[in-house]
Order: sequence, then structure tokens, then C-alpha cells
Amino acid sequence: MKTIPHVRDLHNILVCRGEGSLGDALISSCCYREIKKENPQVKITVACFGSAYDFFKHNPYVDEVFKLPVRRIIRPNQRWVSLFLAALKLRKRKFDLVLDSSDKDFFNWRMFKRIVGGSRVLDCFTSPLKPFGAPTKHGSEHEAAILKLLGIAQPDKSYDLPILPSARQTVTQWLEAHQIQKYILFNPSGSVAPRRFRTDTMKEICQALALLHCPFVVPAMAHNVKELTEAFKGMPNVFVKQTADIFELFEWVRLAALVVTPDTAVVHIASGFQKPSLIFYNTFSDYNAPNNPKAFIIKTDPQDVNIFDKKELQTLVQKIQPTL
Repeated sequence: MKTIPHVRDLHNILVCRGEGSLGDALISSCCYREIKKENPQVKITVACFGSAYDFFKHNPYVDEVFKLPVRRIIRPNQRWVSLFLAALKLRKRKFDLVLDSSDKDFFNWRMFKRIVGGSRVLDCFTSPLKPFGAPTKHGSEHEAAILKLLGIAQPDKSYDLPILPSARQTVTQWLEAHQIQKYILFNPSGSVAPRRFRTDTMKEICQALALLHCPFVVPAMAHNVKELTEAFKGMPNVFVKQTADIFELFEWVRLAALVVTPDTAVVHIASGFQKPSLIFYNTFSDYNAPNNPKAFIIKTDPQDVNIFDKKELQTLVQKIQPTL
């Protein structure tokens, strides 16, 4: 866009989220808070899908959430008709500005934004932000770059992680019932197959972490609670707990002494709470790195998170022990 308005001159903003993942939504969460701080009257609508949709429905700085007709990921040359119809529906709202900090440059996604916002689109591929199109900086820097263009000179890049009262109560009651005061939150399941631990890997990591003398809480969802329960069968210090939603997961992470995970969504949840973390990355980059000085990183095989240096794991556990 040729002229970027100051945030105080905006009345109605649409934020388009090209990623449905929870991790990317968390990274972007500072954007909405900082805009509202500068202009409390502006209305912020977020168009998104996937886990991001559930997160933004409870974000206190987002006024409305529009669910995009996409299931898990935006791919090129797919969902033309549904995206076109969704764009026409949003176009009627006449947004002052359409923002997109994702790096999706597929033609169907560009079409969607162009129909909705016309010349009022500001994204990673718009000239002032073009250097931020490549993932060479942390995701929060993308959001900060947009905010600075809108006139917010020193934005706070911390994440927003709402804890619902029901989630807080559920976790507290469970911990009291099991007489657990300190635990390791072990999340072994990533969003894609290359980021999921096998049963033998899970047990191996638990054995290495036994030096910390903490029980393990393993969050599970309805589709994998049986599988994880079977995987940890016979290990009395491991508790598989089905979580109701992502907000209960937030609370489990917030109260944990240590977070262990190969999943970037949980990485960013832990970063939001500045929790000590042991992270297994098969696709490490500056963009998705933990924004957390208490994070210890093990880089694994790019195709399989189960392949990593076992000696490095033992070394890091020894470094973590004095911090807990």
C-alpha cells in the first residue's frame, strides 16, 4: 500500500492469519494488544482457522473472529471457490486496513486479501515489509515491524496466554488429588508425524530425566489418550491426562517445573511463561526459535525427531537439574 495510516486513525482492522497453527497465533498475539493500547476504540477482526481459531475466540483484544474455510493448512491452488466467497463476505465490511504477517504468498491467498482489502493490504510482501518475508528473524519481529509502520515505536513483543477460570480449577484440583506439587510437563506429540516421539523414545527421555526426581504429566487429546496411556503403561511416575482444550494446556504449562516437547506450539506456550524447557527441534529456524532464555535446544534429524544425540540429552539434563 502507498500510504500507511497511523494506528490512531484506524476504526476497523482485519488481520488475516495464513497459518492455522497455535504457535504462530501465539507469536502474533502481541500485535492485537499493542494496537488496542494505542487505539482502544479500533475494532479488530481476525480471519483464521485451525487451532488459531480457538485461541483468538478468547483473546481479550480481538473483537471478532471469522472462521476461514480451511481445515489445517493453506495450500496453493486449493479452496478457490470457498476463499472467494469468504472474501466477498468480508469485503462488505470495508476494513480500513487488512494485515497479514504470515509468509503465505500463494495466488489463492493473495486473491483473498486483494478482494477483501483492495489497496489497503499490508503484509510481508508489501514493499515496506519485504525484508521480513523470509523467515530470517523471529516471528515476533515480524509483528513488531508491522506495529512500527503503524506508528507504535516500541511495541511490547510478549505473548498473551489467557487462562480460563475453569482450566485453572481443573488443573489445581487434579494436582491436589494426586498430591503433586512439582512436575515435568512432557508433551511427546507434535502436529505432524516427523515431530512425534515413538514409544521407545518417550521412555528413553523419561529415563534420562529421572535424575530430576519429578513425576511426569503427559497432556493428551481424545484421539491419542489411549495410545499414550498404553505407551507409558507400567511407569508409575507418569500420568497421562486428557486436556479439555488449549487453555487447560496453558495452565499445565504455566505450573510445570520443566516443559519437554518436540512441538513448536508448546514451545511458544512455554516461552510466554518463560518456563525452563527442553526442546527437540527437527526444523529449527530463527523464525520459530523459542523466545525464552530458559530453553535448552536439541536439534534432531530433519526427517525424524526420534534421531538425536543421546549424550547431548544427558548433558542438558545435568545443566537443567540445578535450575529446578
